[in-house]
Amino acid sequence: MQLTYLGTAASECFPALFCHCEYCQEARKLGGRNIRTRSQALVNDDLLIDLPADTYWHFIQNGIEGDTIRYLLITHAHEDHFYLDDLHLRFPPYAHDMRTQTLQVYCPKTVYDLFGGRFPINVEVHLLEPFKTVTFGTYRVTPLPARHMPQAEAFIYLIEGEKTMLYAHDTGYFFEDVFAYIEQSGVRLDMISMDCTNVLIPLPDDGGHMGFPNIKRVIDRLRGMKAVTDHTVVYINHFSHNGNPLQSFLEEQATPYGWQVAYDGCRVQF
Repeated sequence: MQLTYLGTAASECFPALFCHCEYCQEARKLGGRNIRTRSQALVNDDLLIDLPADTYWHFIQNGIEGDTIRYLLITHAHEDHFYLDDLHLRFPPYAHDMRTQTLQVYCPKTVYDLFGGRFPINVEVHLLEPFKTVTFGTYRVTPLPARHMPQAEAFIYLIEGEKTMLYAHDTGYFFEDVFAYIEQSGVRLDMISMDCTNVLIPLPDDGGHMGFPNIKRVIDRLRGMKAVTDHTVVYINHFSHNGNPLQSFLEEQATPYGWQVAYDGCRVQF
């Protein structure tokens, strides 16, 4: 199973569009893995997670032919994760000879409502419910409530295929019913991708994102229930410029924990 990180930043990207802070200045000078676009990922070559406005550039940079994508999971309705206008480009005259005629979109109610009952041509939209597993293609996907948008629904995803992974962005410390579901399911994670928006900036566990201390508490809890083992590959992702997401700094901080640091274009086989 493969996960490709197409973008690894929070909504402002890195360096941030209008920012002149020391971290953003350094990123502009260094380039390379320090340049981060809005978060998006691809599972194998057919399951896309989120649709930011950077999707076009992600496809160009990674040699992805968009008409081959069969499934799209949306985590939540914030524009850095869902840019609706791009879905209206999946039919003539904007697209011809598509190998996947209909894109299957799976999303929480907050995203479903954005369509206003009018769905793009060649797109089928499926409303997900928390803790209710759906099956499509070779995947079993379970949406789990994310601690991110007060008064509105957002999901992290348990994705089971050849292997099992948990894609946990954007969220704060997991809700108790999420921990309970994972424990009761008896799942063993081959990979987990964790929100690290704040990096080392302190954030309470009831916040809508995480940093290193919060992630450690989640991982320790999952390890205690045997969902995370010594064989689980742990990646951190989704970084804000406020926390200093320079690749070398993040790697220095992550190494003692045995975690890996995502970067744009990073491919993970697990």
